[in-house]
Amino acid sequence: MDNIAGSPVEGENFFGRDAAVRHLLDTLEHDDILLLGPRRIGKTSAARAVMASVRKQGWRAIEINVASCRDEKGFLDKLEKTLMPELASIPKKILDSIGQAWGAISGRFKSLRVAVPGAGSLAIDLGASQAEDWTEVGSDFLRLISAADERWLIYVDELPILLFHIIRNDPQAGVQRVRRFLDWFRNDVRALPAASRVRWLIAGSVGLDTLVQEHGMADTINSLNHQGLEPFTPEVATAMLVKLADRYHLELGELDAKSIVDAVQWPQPYYLQVVFNHLRRLISSHPQAKPASLIGQAVDKLIEPGTDNDFHHWEARLSQQLSAPDAAHAHALLNRAARDAGGVQAEYLLATLEERMANAPPDAAQKTFIRLSEILLRDAYWWADESSGAKRYRFRLEPLRRWWLRRNTL
Repeated sequence: MDNIAGSPVEGENFFGRDAAVRHLLDTLEHDDILLLGPRRIGKTSAARAVMASVRKQGWRAIEINVASCRDEKGFLDKLEKTLMPELASIPKKILDSIGQAWGAISGRFKSLRVAVPGAGSLAIDLGASQAEDWTEVGSDFLRLISAADERWLIYVDELPILLFHIIRNDPQAGVQRVRRFLDWFRNDVRALPAASRVRWLIAGSVGLDTLVQEHGMADTINSLNHQGLEPFTPEVATAMLVKLADRYHLELGELDAKSIVDAVQWPQPYYLQVVFNHLRRLISSHPQAKPASLIGQAVDKLIEPGTDNDFHHWEARLSQQLSAPDAAHAHALLNRAARDAGGVQAEYLLATLEERMANAPPDAAQKTFIRLSEILLRDAYWWADESSGAKRYRFRLEPLRRWWLRRNTL
């Protein structure tokens, strides 16, 4: 296993999540999947392992990342461009039977519009003036895929970012457009003939569940089977580090590896790989030192300016998925929680909001705290530790807590 601290891993470098992949494969037999979680927890690696497995079973599998798309047409364009090579490789007999329809649909992608539900005659042109609704073209396109008489897995990465783009870029009708997008996927797509031949694995590092709940459309994703990726157990995390040490011929025993896991606290593979990468560099520059003596410095490297880029996303994500007032409140709650490695009791966190919302109606601060605390739990900023008898909200990732504290104190 190689020390890969950044890119998704595949093959022999994919470690410790075989059971998670089997669970996702079992789920796909009957359901489409919504796989959510922060960046750098291995969603892409797991999804690609699923794709490799279904291909061995005779499925066709494609991956599209829609983070750069700004509207519905961008989504369909990305889908079409990714599917074209696959369709070109299907058996000639089938290709001949759908070739004419395929050419006609491809031409229709150039002229699309968005009909906005509940907005009267309002529509937004995404192409030429003589445009048809994008959902009709999208449905016809997927109907053609189903006609190929093969099983498909379509992995769509960062769909929530696309939906947030639509909302931000269209203040007037963005929310209605997102609801139509999700309703199309839930109702129209699943109602297509032979829809069961096409399975969807949708992933995102910004919470789609938060988006739909904040805008009153939680029903639109009820048909998706919600999944996440748990961190490694301490035993698996330790085994991974010992295996890496063996690969690079480092004197790092099991107890040393466990000390790294304890320092990280939330042993997602990426963060273990990053610490190990820093440790290797320190060993190279201090060849006389014992590796164990450099572990603390390796962990410290995660939060130093210049090497802390991963943590900036955690801060930015609050503004991506929450309103400006809620993002500011969440930021304040995390500032308070970051002061204590052991976490902070709910009443002290609530007091932080009550002070910020002194002029709000009664119970407003409590309702806001309950809502935001659930979002921060779901998005893995913190967890509720009840080991001492009193619930304390504490950061999941200890280096993130230390970084957050450094960023928000003089």
